[in-house]
Amino acid sequence: MGSPIHHSFFRHSRVTWFILLAFISAATLGAGSMKKGSDEMEVIGKVYLMGNEPFTHVALKMDDGQVYALVGEHEKELRRLQGRRVTVVGKPSEEKPRGAKAIEVKSFRVVEEK
Repeated sequence: MGSPIHHSFFRHSRVTWFILLAFISAATLGAGSMKKGSDEMEVIGKVYLMGNEPFTHVALKMDDGQVYALVGEHEKELRRLQGRRVTVVGKPSEEKPRGAKAIEVKSFRVVEEK
């Protein structure tokens, strides 16, 4: 057996490790729910459908050729605007329809043709 000092040291050591592990676990779980306020974006381009029926996706092609798939609750409305120029405000989405970067659309508006 060990001395009372040795036994007390290990008891405090276990408590310290437990508290440290609990803190790290809580920090890790909370990190996934943090939101960045600055990741909202605004893009302008022409709405079109990419892919082939029945697997089409609404997309926006910018003047520089960059393409963003448009996802979210406004998808049906945007589908009807095929060929029109729109400004889209949203956040980058984890979805990658047909391998394209995606934007989860928060709002949009039709703009005049150039």
